Amino acid sequence: MEHKGTKIIETNRLVLRPFTIADAEAMYDNWANDPEVTEHLTWLVHESLDVTRQILESWVAQYDNLGYYQWAITLKEEGDEPIGTIGSVGKIESLKSIAVGYCIGKNWWRKGIISEALTALIKFFFEEAKVNQLSANHLPANPNSGKVLLKCGFKYKGIKHEATRTNRGDIADSVEYEMVLEDYKAMDIVEDI
Repeated sequence: MEHKGTKIIETNRLVLRPFTIADAEAMYDNWANDPEVTEHLTWLVHESLDVTRQILESWVAQYDNLGYYQWAITLKEEGDEPIGTIGSVGKIESLKSIAVGYCIGKNWWRKGIISEALTALIKFFFEEAKVNQLSANHLPANPNSGKVLLKCGFKYKGIKHEATRTNRGDIADSVEYEMVLEDYKAMDIVEDI
């Protein structure tokens, strides 16, 4: 891989950018404290703004590492306030493989925002970071996440039984998806996303 770090990426409607500590309140208010948003994720709802601030401090501290990828999703028409997050949730350097994950506040669900952000990341990872494979997964109770992945060109690979934990610590199945470089080359990625 040729790591590039969490650089600013623009699409028609979005700016994906690194987080700052100043984003804590927006992150907390827009998605991190909402049990409906975090219900099918692997992390618990943030109980306080301090929890969000500590998470952001850990993310911001890693931005000097060019292999670290964690973007704030901002909607151009709403200014610079983050409405969600997207990035790498794991990687295997020897396989040039990155696992992606995302989360967005429920006020912005079903507006194509995650699809637009993920399409931009797919292009970035294959064309700039030179990955060979992207992967993603979701809990079976969250089929809408799978719809986003399929829409963006990922292929459904199957269910891994008892392969992950819920945000409450319960062992759960994981619905798995992937995209390899050859899949990406066969796609018609719109140049002006």
